[in-house]
Amino acid sequence: MTLVKLAVRKGSAPVEVDLDALTPKARALAEAVHASPGHQPLGVLCDTGRTKGDNPNHAYVYGTGPEADEIGAQPDLRFMRNLEPLPRDAETSAEEWLEYNARQMPVDSWPIAGARSRVEPLDERVPSADAAREDRCLTRDQAMRYLADRGIVVSNDAWIMLQKAGNAPAPRHFALGGRMPLWHVDDMDAYAGRDYERWTVTQVADLLCFDGPSATGSARKQLSRWGLSAVGRAPGRGGESLFAADQVQAAQAARPGRGRRDATRVDGRFV
Repeated sequence: MTLVKLAVRKGSAPVEVDLDALTPKARALAEAVHASPGHQPLGVLCDTGRTKGDNPNHAYVYGTGPEADEIGAQPDLRFMRNLEPLPRDAETSAEEWLEYNARQMPVDSWPIAGARSRVEPLDERVPSADAAREDRCLTRDQAMRYLADRGIVVSNDAWIMLQKAGNAPAPRHFALGGRMPLWHVDDMDAYAGRDYERWTVTQVADLLCFDGPSATGSARKQLSRWGLSAVGRAPGRGGESLFAADQVQAAQAARPGRGRRDATRVDGRFV
């Protein structure tokens, strides 16, 4: 048990927090707050793993030449001032505050130092800075948005279903005693970039044994109930929406009653 004191609640005395119970990024944040005057969340200095020269506006701001090159080689550090203390009567714990604020940092940024004031960071790096660099985890909502930005849109219910079916990645870590599942960005990249077939609605209808004039309409309704969204569109003016075949197959396998030997299929469903 490694205890530090943090004053993250307005008008209240600092409380002790066990660093060993936190994820690496939250631990580094706790160390940064503890190192600040009064153990208060005045601000936190974050590293981004980039240099100032990686900024596309670097030449516009600093020009060119040896001095600009020297500036461009410096680490691109960001000072965060948006750490709001908890209200005095809030039920949120200090550990929850730390984990929440750690996840609000960009996935490729991590805490490296506390603050002398709300406008001036400290120089001394916190002990957990290097470990926090590897903590590139996302909450469920963040993971959903991350995938959506890469063309993979699923509902929360669909995400849970796809995990149970073994199609989608499981959480890499659990914070707050298991109450906060976290997905690593590498797993999200692998899932978004996986090789999968793209099926038209007609192909989905065939899998679900829908037929007749309403077959594709019934397939679309089922896809909507599952919370699966199209990943593209077939070429041509009348091209159908395309869906990830592996997601459709996983959802179909997880349907209630799937595999009952005495079941009769009516309109694509077991009765």
